[in-house]
Amino acid sequence: MTILDIVEKTYALWGEAVSKKVGDNYSMEDSTTIASLPYATLMFLGLPTNSSDLEGAECSVVPTVQVSVYTKGQRALTQVYEVDAVSHETLTGLGYRRIYGPEPTDATDPSIKRLLSRYSRVIGYGDTYAE
Repeated sequence: MTILDIVEKTYALWGEAVSKKVGDNYSMEDSTTIASLPYATLMFLGLPTNSSDLEGAECSVVPTVQVSVYTKGQRALTQVYEVDAVSHETLTGLGYRRIYGPEPTDATDPSIKRLLSRYSRVIGYGDTYAE
């Protein structure tokens, strides 16, 4: 898998899953302007090389993603955890493990609830995601 394959496949599978909870309100950018809630983002924080051969070819990389979920209203806190559960199931199904969170964090607007998690995994040469 190339770096582009990793990014596109992870985002597509995650987006397909979380869209059942947030509709089309998901993105790969962590924007400060959110059109409508609930909203979810999956942002790649980096894909550094984990190991390489003597010629410099990457043998494995370690993608790290950050997921933020935003909600508002009467069941806001419950709803962020419900969306997070779907996100978590999808990412762990792809071999990622949660390395941070889920942590409720402050949003700019105090009426908005935000839940933050980070995930990471090692992807070696020839690895693929299960279909």
